[in-house]
Amino acid sequence: AVGLNCTLTSADMAQAGQELVKWTDLPLIIKPNLGMPRIDGSYDETPKQFAQNLAQLINLGVSGIGGCCGTTPEHIAELKKLTEGKSLVKREKISVTAACSPLKTVNIDGVKIVGERLNPTGKKDYKQALISGDTDYIINQGIDQTDAGADILDLNCGLPEIDEAKAMESAVTALQSVTRLPLQIDSANPKAIESGLRAYCGKAIVNSVTGDDESLDSILPLVKKYGALVIGLTLDKSGLPETVERRIEIAKKIIDRARSYGIKKSDVIIDPLTLTLSAEQRQAQCTLSAIREFKKMGIKTVLGISNISFGLPQREALNAAFLTAALSC
Repeated sequence: AVGLNCTLTSADMAQAGQELVKWTDLPLIIKPNLGMPRIDGSYDETPKQFAQNLAQLINLGVSGIGGCCGTTPEHIAELKKLTEGKSLVKREKISVTAACSPLKTVNIDGVKIVGERLNPTGKKDYKQALISGDTDYIINQGIDQTDAGADILDLNCGLPEIDEAKAMESAVTALQSVTRLPLQIDSANPKAIESGLRAYCGKAIVNSVTGDDESLDSILPLVKKYGALVIGLTLDKSGLPETVERRIEIAKKIIDRARSYGIKKSDVIIDPLTLTLSAEQRQAQCTLSAIREFKKMGIKTVLGISNISFGLPQREALNAAFLTAALSC
């Protein structure tokens, strides 16, 4: 169940409850204070006002109502009158794909931008920052990407010469001190993923699992334990499939295995993967076709668009063209 309990008045709590029922299908228990006390310790809300403000929540399907600081037996007695003879209102099952930090929720209901500058691949300065423990570099990169318009920040600390789990914990803590954006914990190392998720406050994204049993059975339990979203890559030990059908097959396997761990389909985002046009021209069309099929199946997708132009001139033009094609799919 979800419990909502804070120093809001019952009127404010009733409004917050109306919003919260849109975001979860878990049972909701709401018990407000009477607001902030006066200097003499008394409160403004009468038992009747308190009960009337919470009455609307019963009709929204809230499972439990009560009172915290400032409430008296008289307040609870008024609530009791509201519930006599009432049955629990059945609420709709809600399926929302969203990541959040303590201060910001990103509802993935359209195109969102993932900032991926915090990845040591090809980035000499970031590698050195990880080796030296320079969190200022990480903080500055986080601020720059936030200011540039990213919706989510990807964080990868994968270097063989460092303790990745320790570096991930430190980087997560540093980033959360300067940005409201949700984080995407990016690693193939289960220990690093768990270290990042344990330090993270909110609903993170785990990047990523593949269609291999070893990957699924080592990463998905962590996704379930910490309540994260997860990105599934449409590849396995045999590599990236050359056909749309095989990519769909792998995606279905990932989603089914996630369900077996209690992870909802809405918490799985599939990456159909993009290879560079310089080496695999036909695969670009395969990726676009896969996106179209995944959307028909109600599956959320993510794509590393800039991979398409790797090693080629006019990268911005190629990226823009491929992004446009991907959006149309």
